[in-house]
This record gives sequence, C-alpha cells and structure tokens, in this order.
Amino acid sequence: MNAIKRRFFDLCRGLRLHPWRTAISSFAAFSVLWTLTEAVSYLAETDKIRGVWVLAAFIAASVAYGFWLVWKPTKVTIKIADTNSKIEISFGDLFAQEGVRAIAVTEFFDTEIGEPVSERSVHGAFIKKYFGGGVTSLEEQLQQQLAEAAGTQTGKAKGKSVSYPIGTSALVAVGSDRFILFALSKADPKTCKADSSVTMMWVALHGLWKQARIVCGGHPLALPLVGAGLSNIGLPPRDLLNLLILSLITETKEKQITQVIRIVLGMDVYEDLDLRTVKKHWEER
Repeated sequence: MNAIKRRFFDLCRGLRLHPWRTAISSFAAFSVLWTLTEAVSYLAETDKIRGVWVLAAFIAASVAYGFWLVWKPTKVTIKIADTNSKIEISFGDLFAQEGVRAIAVTEFFDTEIGEPVSERSVHGAFIKKYFGGGVTSLEEQLQQQLAEAAGTQTGKAKGKSVSYPIGTSALVAVGSDRFILFALSKADPKTCKADSSVTMMWVALHGLWKQARIVCGGHPLALPLVGAGLSNIGLPPRDLLNLLILSLITETKEKQITQVIRIVLGMDVYEDLDLRTVKKHWEER
C-alpha cells in the first residue's frame, strides 16, 4: 500500500471511530476563528474580513483541524542513527509479514493448546495456523533445537515438564516460513499461568536478537508487541513499545541484527498508541 492510500485509509478509520470528536473539534475551531475575526474587525474598525471566500476558508481550516485530530498513522519508520538499520512499526497481522517472525513462549516451549498454551495468545494462534493438523513436526524441531540448551526437569502437571532459561530460542520452519520461538515468561507448574517481568523481558529480547543475527541473513525480522499478551508484565502498550525499541536500538548499535525490524501491533492497542508521538520521541533522542 502506497503512502497516500495508507494515509487516506488511516483518516477514514479515525473518522469512523470518532465521528463526534471530529464534528465537535471542527465546530470549536470554527468558533475560535469566527470570534477572533469579529474581535479584529471591531478593534480595527473594518468590515473587510467578510465574504464567501473568508467563510469557505474558515470552514476548510476547521474541518482540516478536526480531521487532523482524529487521524493517526498506522505505520511509521524509525531510522537507527549511525546504522543502516530501521524499525518499522505498523498495525497489522504478524503472520502476513515477510521474513523471519518471532513469537514469545513460556520457558516450557509447550505445544498443547489449552491450559499450557492459550488459543488467545500469539503462540496459540501460531500453533493453530501452522500445525492445526498435528504438532509432530513442531515437537521434532523443538527437540532438535533445544537439544543443547540447559533444560531443567520440573513437576509441571500439564504439557511439557522441562523448563529452559529465559531468552532460550528455537528456530522452527514451516515450508518456506521461518519462526523464532523465544522464552519470555515463567509458567506456574500447577496452573500453567504465564508470568514475566521487565527484567525477564530484557533478557528474553537479548536471546531473540542473538538468534536473529544468525538466522535472518538479511531478511526482515517481524515480531509482535512483546509482553502485551498473557505474560503479565503489567506495563501499558506505550511503555512496552518504548522498551522494545530501546532494546532494539541498544543491540543494533552493538552489532547489527538485520536491516529491517518490524514491530507489528494488534488493533486492540490502536486507541492506546499514537505512532506520531512514538516516532517523534525516538527521533529527538
């Protein structure tokens, strides 16, 4: 989608979601312009600021202001200074992205939909989409990828019982598609409930970037808003996004990960994020 078409659709989305805000903001802007004009005309003792063209200009400016308030871009690009890498942030479908895709999992790398893996998580969506007919291939690849990792036997009742350190990663291939599964959170042995923290997220991302440097080979890397799902980190979307960007910039300046890293956001956080302010914040640093 080209930039002009994307901006148009972004504006239409804003108008659809906030019709009353658009109308009220436009009316408020028109009222301010009208009041200022009347005040200037009175003080200057002139009636030259009149006519159809002036009214049309006021209406156009007011409507434009209302449109600007509800328009939010669904994609921005942040160039990482002093490198040839860039971060693309957009709303969309992670599984529709090209290149290597990253998926956060618990320390157990579970493959069973249900209590071990919620179908509402990105991990669950991945299993259902690519291994809906059976997880044998996934199990075999994980077993091979994790063979040299330092696993620890636990008393976990459901799903897998061997846990791996936070940041452990495994490459999974499905035809020509490649995915990096990386351990982001702990899981309660009894309830399978995931639990993570900012510290664990930082360690997990370090492990992801390390693996991505090896497997991307110049291809883009796409990942969701890590920590926004069921990992219970507890940060709002804006803070999670900033933490993710900070980790990316820090690691890229140390050693390139790949040229293009895409952070793909779900529409459930659309109202919580204004990508214009995110881009401005990081480009001013």
